[in-house]
Amino acid sequence: MRLVAPLAFVALVLIGCGGTSSRPVDLSEARAKTTAAGTVHFALGVAANVAGRTLRADESGTASFTRPRAHVYKLVAGGGLPREIVVIGPYTYSNANVQAALGDPTVKPWTKLDTRRLSPAQRRAEPDELAHVLAAAYLSDGVAHAKRLGSQKDGTTRFSGRVDPALLARRVPPAIMTAVRTDYPSRPFDATFWLDDRGRVRRVLAEYNTDMGSTIKVDTAYSEFGTGIDLRVPRADQIQDISP
Repeated sequence: MRLVAPLAFVALVLIGCGGTSSRPVDLSEARAKTTAAGTVHFALGVAANVAGRTLRADESGTASFTRPRAHVYKLVAGGGLPREIVVIGPYTYSNANVQAALGDPTVKPWTKLDTRRLSPAQRRAEPDELAHVLAAAYLSDGVAHAKRLGSQKDGTTRFSGRVDPALLARRVPPAIMTAVRTDYPSRPFDATFWLDDRGRVRRVLAEYNTDMGSTIKVDTAYSEFGTGIDLRVPRADQIQDISP
């Protein structure tokens, strides 16, 4: 949905003023302004409170909104060696075997997967690393009306809104929607958005409870728009092709 001129002017006035406002704000242009730079640095943290125990996973790196390109670093819940993933078109490279390679020099530490060769069932089971880290930038497309919460010390403006997955599914690419369904509830959920003075999404925070009673918090930050992506991978003799 595109803003008509009078509504766009009101939104700009609201963003430029301090304090809160009870008047609904349209965030429909936030995603387009965010993705226009092409590439971005991201930091994603997921915390889960399960039976009184908090588990946390963190990811950071650089990714492209316009091309299948990404370099991701992961610290998974439960510890273990950090994961490194490079996405170049249909190929996903990962240091998934690095721990095994430390104990056996015949094991190649890196793997290569050609996602085009996956069956539909395998494709559904295999996480889309790129869509996963970019999904939060699209959530504003699922907010019909947002509330302005006020200006922040870092120069951003904070908004709250309710994300409707059904509305979102009509507006975002299928791959992004698949990642949203994996990381967020299937029912409408509340989220907080931080936008900079150019209307770009800088941070998204969503917290919700699962049907099993666990609390999930997904906190994503974006910065360094237009940054370069390091797509270097190890030598071929360090990589095991695991494509079907």
